[in-house]
Amino acid sequence: MNKVSKLLIILIFIILASGCGKAKSPTGGPEDRQALQIEYIFPDNYGSVSEGIIEMRFNKEVDKRSAQNAFRFYPPLENVRIKSDDNTITLIIEDELIADRNYYLTISRVLKDTRNNLLEDNITYTYSNGKLHDSKIFGDIIYEREEDKVFDKKLILLDQDSIIVFVKKFSGDFYDIDGLEHIPYIIRSFIDKNNNDRYDIEKEPYFESFIDSLRTKKADINLAYVDTSKVVVKRVSALNNKLVQVTFSEEVTKFDSLSIISLIDTTNFSIYNTVLDIDKLSIITALHDTIDYQLSLYNLVDLNNNLTPLSRIKFAGSTLQDTLNVIVTASQPKNGSTVKERIPEISVSFDKIVMQKDIVASLKENETNSFVDMQIILSNSYQAIFKPSKALKNFNSYTFTLSEETTDFNENKMLEDLVINFMVTGD
Repeated sequence: MNKVSKLLIILIFIILASGCGKAKSPTGGPEDRQALQIEYIFPDNYGSVSEGIIEMRFNKEVDKRSAQNAFRFYPPLENVRIKSDDNTITLIIEDELIADRNYYLTISRVLKDTRNNLLEDNITYTYSNGKLHDSKIFGDIIYEREEDKVFDKKLILLDQDSIIVFVKKFSGDFYDIDGLEHIPYIIRSFIDKNNNDRYDIEKEPYFESFIDSLRTKKADINLAYVDTSKVVVKRVSALNNKLVQVTFSEEVTKFDSLSIISLIDTTNFSIYNTVLDIDKLSIITALHDTIDYQLSLYNLVDLNNNLTPLSRIKFAGSTLQDTLNVIVTASQPKNGSTVKERIPEISVSFDKIVMQKDIVASLKENETNSFVDMQIILSNSYQAIFKPSKALKNFNSYTFTLSEETTDFNENKMLEDLVINFMVTGD
């Protein structure tokens, strides 16, 4: 083989080798681990969203698929188009916006770039369609354990229907939220020590409180732990101006007594009725004011007979009025059915507490068109149970009527009569 041939072969080998090298993936260089960040947004915080368009630019190209579930509005919007182009996202609102309402846009950490780096943190922007409402909630953060001060606190703001308005993080001993509407809110807060985005009752401190309509409102957050070996009050909410609902850390079988005092003058607050249902206690009270109260429950007993001598918690009163009609959620026997018992029980379940004095009901024997006396053996709760005062006649038909004049403790009536026709067939 001559020198020219050898040189030609060497040249071909070099070309092939270099070509193969180009086909390989690049190696070396630092891995991109920088969080996705918002560099620009228009309109900016507290701006007007009346035009229905929000544009934002990020520091890196955004993953289009993650963008489909990353944006949430309160009040909820159904028709929002998302346009994504490299590092820019445009939200086009096609719903008809409510006049003079605040709208809260939360951008969630599900949003990520094309290398799976998540958004730096959840972030909420406050916008308005017309007049911007600028009420405020603020307060101190109080810790049961001093070492918890170093952790970030998660604060969840909900409306009175428990729909999330937004979620924020706070640090230190103080928090404040502005740009709020003049409506009732529920505040929840906890320390997410294990970073799983939920409250773990056995390991993390928690706080919840109902806040009535506000302009500027101070509401301290008291982050306390639950002793899981004993039942305690987990949270208290004033659902309306006469009803307080208590949630326990576990099921309660009984308690001895309770009291509610005003924290302004320490006077006792009137209580008219209580209904214990598994891990919840409903309390009918006198009319609330927009002040702080303290609830004390004495000698709580759980399913394992563990005794908690005293559990105490502070809550805010409410002036919200309940004007909704009473609804029957279930009843027995069914209309048109037969019963074997000659002294049958007739049960009715309600969506609200109904007192015995407010029940209007009758039982009639259809063959003779005569009324039968009844006893109410269970009432003053979410259920009422009726029994005839004497044995009914075999093979006769009867009509039980619960009148629409039956009311709850707020004097809200039923929408219509409940009528149950049944026949007694005997044993």
